[in-house]
Amino acid sequence: MRIDLTLLERRLDELYAIGAEPDGGAYRPLYGEAWAVACDRVEHWMREAELTVHRDAVGNVWGRLEGSGGGKPVVTGSHIDTVRRGGRLDGALGIVAGLGAVQALEAAYGAPQRPLEVLVVCEEEGSRFNTNFWGSRAIVGAIQSGEADRWRDPAGVTLAQAMRERGLDPSQIPAAARSDLDAFVELHIEQGSVLESAEVALGVVTTIAGGVHLQVTVSGRADHAGTTPMDLRLDALVGAAAMVEAIAHCAAVEGRPAVATVGKLRVEPDQINVVPGRVVFTVDLRHAALEACRNLTQGIRGICETLATERGLGLEIATLHERPPVPMHADIRTAIEAAASEDDVTTMALVSGAGHDAQILASRCRVGMLFVPSNDGRSHCPEEATDRSDLELGTRVLARTLHQLAY
Repeated sequence: MRIDLTLLERRLDELYAIGAEPDGGAYRPLYGEAWAVACDRVEHWMREAELTVHRDAVGNVWGRLEGSGGGKPVVTGSHIDTVRRGGRLDGALGIVAGLGAVQALEAAYGAPQRPLEVLVVCEEEGSRFNTNFWGSRAIVGAIQSGEADRWRDPAGVTLAQAMRERGLDPSQIPAAARSDLDAFVELHIEQGSVLESAEVALGVVTTIAGGVHLQVTVSGRADHAGTTPMDLRLDALVGAAAMVEAIAHCAAVEGRPAVATVGKLRVEPDQINVVPGRVVFTVDLRHAALEACRNLTQGIRGICETLATERGLGLEIATLHERPPVPMHADIRTAIEAAASEDDVTTMALVSGAGHDAQILASRCRVGMLFVPSNDGRSHCPEEATDRSDLELGTRVLARTLHQLAY
């Protein structure tokens, strides 16, 4: 079985050029022009590979290689959309490597026993509409009635309008659901530096971490910055700063894989000569174990409440989003590890701190993920890169995993 690395890299370059931004990176927002061109390009590659292609009701693209024995299909793939100034590999690698793996398998072994499908997920990032996993949620039937009319992009366009612009009918969204999938295997870059630091070329994901998004509002009193003595102030920003530091400390004490990030902060009235009277900030916290995630959330809530009380500040904490950890299926993990052993490749079990479509599809089929290293841990930026040898290795192990599951 031969992996055509030259073809793989050429396809990656072609996708990266679609939606290229002037200041670097690429942006392919859901149902945008670049998104449509990219979907057409992958469909063309699928048809060249003589796969049977169809698009479902939300625009996911499916390429199918029929199996001689029938049964439920084994699926591989990833998402086609990107964040702003996104990198060359996030999502794209899983699509291109998945197609390349299926082509290599057919060339070496002929038709599989079970059908093999390559999936182009229409959206995962939530970078145009605030709705992550739109494509995979449609596949598992998790999109709510009327949801497409509720979400708007920054320009005020509803998701339903954007669908219609691409010839898709929002009323048909339920038709995208599938209940016939056996397994989904996704190759992805790690998007972190754990593999590189450990000098390991392949990661086998054990769990996709659960996460909680909090919004913390700290209320003090806006006063004149020149006339209000320091000991008489109710400075909301000073209190919030103490909370931010304490939140990072909570996660550090918990240790890996616990993480906590304050990613957004808004100060009011946001004037150079006024003591801040109100601060709103967000917390993104994640852990692979459900109970540990809950404990970390409670610990962060508790320390914020203590700090607010000590400083005489008001405090409100709202939960914006909560998702449980999702373990990868033991059978798929075993298949990936066995495939890697054929190359005498050392693998590393690790938790995915980032979310992926596999966590959504896990409600419908067996799922598994394998990671290749990200150079310097960089991702979601133009500097995102992985060594050619790692790209080839990941694709080869993916192909051997699919071989075990489908042949």
